Amino acid sequence: MTAVLSPGMAQAGLALLEILERQTLTTAALVEGLRDVGGMQVGDVLAFSQALDWLAVGEDGILAATAGGRRLAGLQGYGAALRQIVEDYVARFSPGWLQNATYGRARVLAFSPPGVRQVLVEAGVAKGAEPEVVEFWDRLAGLARGIRADRLLGIGREGERLSLAYEAARTGAEPRWVSIDSNQDGYDVLSVCAVDDRTPLSVEVKASQRGDGFLHLTRNEWDQALDSRAHVFHLWKLQVDQPLLAVVTVSEMAEHVPSDVGSGEWQELRVPFSSFNGAFGGVELLLGSRPADRMPS
Repeated sequence: MTAVLSPGMAQAGLALLEILERQTLTTAALVEGLRDVGGMQVGDVLAFSQALDWLAVGEDGILAATAGGRRLAGLQGYGAALRQIVEDYVARFSPGWLQNATYGRARVLAFSPPGVRQVLVEAGVAKGAEPEVVEFWDRLAGLARGIRADRLLGIGREGERLSLAYEAARTGAEPRWVSIDSNQDGYDVLSVCAVDDRTPLSVEVKASQRGDGFLHLTRNEWDQALDSRAHVFHLWKLQVDQPLLAVVTVSEMAEHVPSDVGSGEWQELRVPFSSFNGAFGGVELLLGSRPADRMPS
């Protein structure tokens, strides 16, 4: 269960670090000797502090501050400590509200839980543009982008694994997972056109866990599609128990690709998965039928 961040819990965590700096205590001695810390139940504060890696139990059973706990305790000023607590919290739990940080401070304040919002107010970052305030929001946005990138990479890899299995079953040949070695080639999987046609087939894989999701296509990926003798796009819908696959040809994708005009040229575009709703089908159906018109000639 994700720990709940609030001003009271943040203050209690700081108070517990101060107590352990003054006294040597085991977990049992702490729990038996104190009912609460800073107005919060001692067990909850201990669990919160350990979850954020501020405290650890040594081999002798003694509670001690970790490097993260010592760093937090050594900060000057309540606001600086609260800012660090927020960063420790989001790094540990990746809460849903964090994704709003990529859109700016106002979005976070509007959509974060009341306790988190109050912590941000007391940390002095809910307004103002002092260097430490700007740096805090930049770090939070960076964490959010990193978490989003990791999540999207995981979704993409799931789609690529499905395409590898699909192509192996469709052709009887083991495809090569190109994107593992390089993401510069403009496609993810190298297969062959058919059981009786060993012409190389490049496959660009797109996957979504949302029914109303979008695929993002780079100029490099599109140029590779145009240059390839045989190329298809695999679109995977992963939000259902049984993944759905659409095999989209270059000519079908071209209907959604813009042209360069004047001195301008596009570098990335997005196309809704819904544009190809009629092409999606269950994997078993596609494996069994292998419709020829879905493959390039």
